[in-house]
This record gives sequence, C-alpha cells and structure tokens, in this order.
Amino acid sequence: MRHAGVCAICAICAIGAVALLAAAAAVAANSVEKKHSESITIAAGQTRTLAVPYPDALKYGNARYAGRAVVLAPKGGAKGLRPKLAKVRILEAQSVLGGSEYQARAHNGNGAGTAAVRFSVTAVTIEPLPHS
Repeated sequence: MRHAGVCAICAICAIGAVALLAAAAAVAANSVEKKHSESITIAAGQTRTLAVPYPDALKYGNARYAGRAVVLAPKGGAKGLRPKLAKVRILEAQSVLGGSEYQARAHNGNGAGTAAVRFSVTAVTIEPLPHS
C-alpha cells in the first residue's frame, strides 16, 4: 500500500514539473531578449571600468534588465607570462545612469610581466510581449 501512495505522489510531482516547464516556455516565448557586449583588456596591476548601454534602455515600462561581467584568459599569442585568473577581481558591477547602462570595474592583481587579461561586460534587456 505504501508503494502505491509513493507512486501517486511521484506522479503528481511529475505533472507539476511538466506544467512548470510549460509555463516557463510560454513566458520565454512571450518575451524578447536583447544583448549588447563589449570587451577590453586589463594590463597587470591595472584597474579598468567598462560601461555598456542596455539595448532599448528605458523604452518599455515592463522591461527587465540584467548584466554580467566576466574575466577571460588572454588570446593565444599574447606577450608575457600566463596570468592567473584567480588574481583578477571584479570590484563592482551595477546599473548606472538611471538604469540605462550596466557598468563593471575590475582589477588585475597579476604581477608585472604577465599578459593582459580580457574583461567582457554584457548588458541584457528582457522585453515581455506585448510591449506596454
């Protein structure tokens, strides 16, 4: 009898999970995601700031905004020793200028003689449809 009760509960959970996935897919289908990215290099011992405008910033009242900052290894053939990415810190990352840009600041703590690291910032606008 216990097995039948457990199976019934599992079936209800599975149906709930399928319904949740269908709802997430419906939301994704009813929205537009726009991205804008920029990259710079940061030399050893330097701190740099990069601001990226959100696509269609503040154009629609129901839009949501997000951002991402990532530290990447130097491209192949870069001059200098291989930098340790663990020594590169993202100091701050936030929306600025009233929510129209995503800004991030990073510091490369590697010593002199190491190659510059790449720093990429992406600003994302998620616009639910229909626009309001």
